[in-house]
Amino acid sequence: MPPANLVMTSQSYQSMLEHLWQQEAIALDTESNNLFAYQERVCLIQISSTKQDFLLDPFAFDELEELGHLMADEKIQKIMHAGDYDISTLKRDYDFTFKNVFDTMLAAQATGETNIGLGTLLEKYFEINLSKKYQRADWGKRPLEPDMLSYAQADSHYLITLRDYLVPILVERGWYELVLEESNAMAKLIPPMPLHSENVWRIKGSRSLKRKERGLLEQLNHQRELVAKDLNRPLFKIFSDKVLIQLTEEKPSNLDQLKELKILSSRQLKKHGQWVIDTINQWLKNPTVLKRPDVCKVREPELGRRSSLLEWRKELAKQENVTTNLILSRDLLDAIAKPKTLTIESLKEIMIDYPLRFKRFGNQIYEHLKRSEK
Repeated sequence: MPPANLVMTSQSYQSMLEHLWQQEAIALDTESNNLFAYQERVCLIQISSTKQDFLLDPFAFDELEELGHLMADEKIQKIMHAGDYDISTLKRDYDFTFKNVFDTMLAAQATGETNIGLGTLLEKYFEINLSKKYQRADWGKRPLEPDMLSYAQADSHYLITLRDYLVPILVERGWYELVLEESNAMAKLIPPMPLHSENVWRIKGSRSLKRKERGLLEQLNHQRELVAKDLNRPLFKIFSDKVLIQLTEEKPSNLDQLKELKILSSRQLKKHGQWVIDTINQWLKNPTVLKRPDVCKVREPELGRRSSLLEWRKELAKQENVTTNLILSRDLLDAIAKPKTLTIESLKEIMIDYPLRFKRFGNQIYEHLKRSEK
């Protein structure tokens, strides 16, 4: 790869934009710090044309509005690999809108590939071996090491080449337009990545606790949240959900009892042991109870329609030799299964962001559901 252009000043930013606006297609990837921060954020944006690679440091800018205009432009195609995460985080952090998207992972699935990692595809098609050394690196630290920058550059550098390899295969299989439709529906419909929020029900094992114990879990989790936020660390780096459940069940009332459980390291005991014990003892004096939230149950007829559509989708995917999500995404399938009564007109409205799929599969879906409900 040629050296990448580091974008950290207004001048380099404007120079990058001037170049990108002249392109028919650009490749895009991002790096975030979700393994190292309480609230993750986009830490690096990699953008490539056929001639240049840019590594944009978003920490150096107050806003990226002009780049957002480019992402929303319909004339320039944005190429990504498994772009849903990148799009959702960029929507969250910068309120970007995306138009004219081509996802090379979806494209690979539509060619019949089952091993769809970027590294696997590049090795198979071009004998290019991508390093995995920095997959779990802290992209929020500064300055970034030169090797980390090269690693990041590679994630966007080859995407246009990969697209150009896959497009003729898609055209031959009759799936090119469908991949474009799926890519753009994903880019439009995927919501911004939610900001971190405190939610005890996300903890694995929380729902199997006794009602009374869930009150203690809530208190311990709240304190863990406060500590994590203060240290700017993800929750699991304080201690794991599994440890939180064990603490709730065992309820050690002093440090010796906590140490005997052998569920915290010596470092964790030293840093967090006292507030754990204080939280437990405070709860023991005044136990609180946490009710399980009301769950909106899916009714039997809807479950039946969903199950029937899943089977239809599975069979059609086999015939087309593509993954099931390319026939109907799970969200779209659930939306189709939801109405008590379905007409071909209402199905068309549900599939409004998938007109090609409606044209190709709409009558099949409608007739299949009619037969399954007899």
